Amino acid sequence: MNGREADVSQALEIEAELNYLVDTSETPVFRQTKNATDLVSLGGTRRPRTVTIRNARPTAEEFSLDKQGFAFATQVTKVTDFNDDAQLSSIYTPEIERLVAEIAGASASVVFDHTRRSTRPSHREKYGSRDPVPAPHSDYDDASARQRMHDKFGDTAEERLRGRFAIVNVWRSMSGTIEQWPLTICDSRTIDEEYLISTQREAPIRPEPSFEYARPSATRHSAYDGNHRWYYFPRMTGDEVVLFKNYDTRDDGTARFALHSAFEDPTTPANPAPRETIETRAFAFYD
Repeated sequence: MNGREADVSQALEIEAELNYLVDTSETPVFRQTKNATDLVSLGGTRRPRTVTIRNARPTAEEFSLDKQGFAFATQVTKVTDFNDDAQLSSIYTPEIERLVAEIAGASASVVFDHTRRSTRPSHREKYGSRDPVPAPHSDYDDASARQRMHDKFGDTAEERLRGRFAIVNVWRSMSGTIEQWPLTICDSRTIDEEYLISTQREAPIRPEPSFEYARPSATRHSAYDGNHRWYYFPRMTGDEVVLFKNYDTRDDGTARFALHSAFEDPTTPANPAPRETIETRAFAFYD
């Protein structure tokens, strides 16, 4: 790392644009790409807004899933190739289930989705990776979270739905230090649901391990709110993960979700390494 990169990585905050949704009273449609080489279609009317994004590294231990809606952890994986579906199934899935249960304080965790993302077109075509999503959003609403439970557990879903459950994402680099398009996450305590807009999600059928089905689904994208407080962990390495909530049935003041977005980092070095990341979604169950 050269001196300039070291200084940038230690900056306490940066300014960057996020593509907020503009409320037009019409239901936006977010179209998941049908081909790996396609770029994501955000849908709706978007207006880039400049926000302050704070470096979370100096206070990493202060964040928690139940308070801010996200947490940071070190996790050394035994996976040697994240593009190998067999390794995701046999090695990474149980690793993440143990991690989510521990960090979320849950009695059990069940992974239901692995999504690779890449800024390298050849990897999108070869491995089915998707491009980063540069829009503040949460992946589920009440209906789509419950539907996800039915998709995964079928006839036993109703029994599981009687207790508390959360949906937690685990995000990491697949190939070294992240130098472009990092992830920013919004402190759940600064989110006003009045600014969230239900967004229809259209997804093609995809095979395991992504577990995507052609089904009615909805996410929630955000309109601009000046109260949002955004954080990121610059230059994450392959042994570091960010966990964040996308849903929680608990409504007693516990963080239920944290908005998240990829963003174009103004401190990205010249000729950066391609962004190669994997996000894993898991149910967290509580007794």
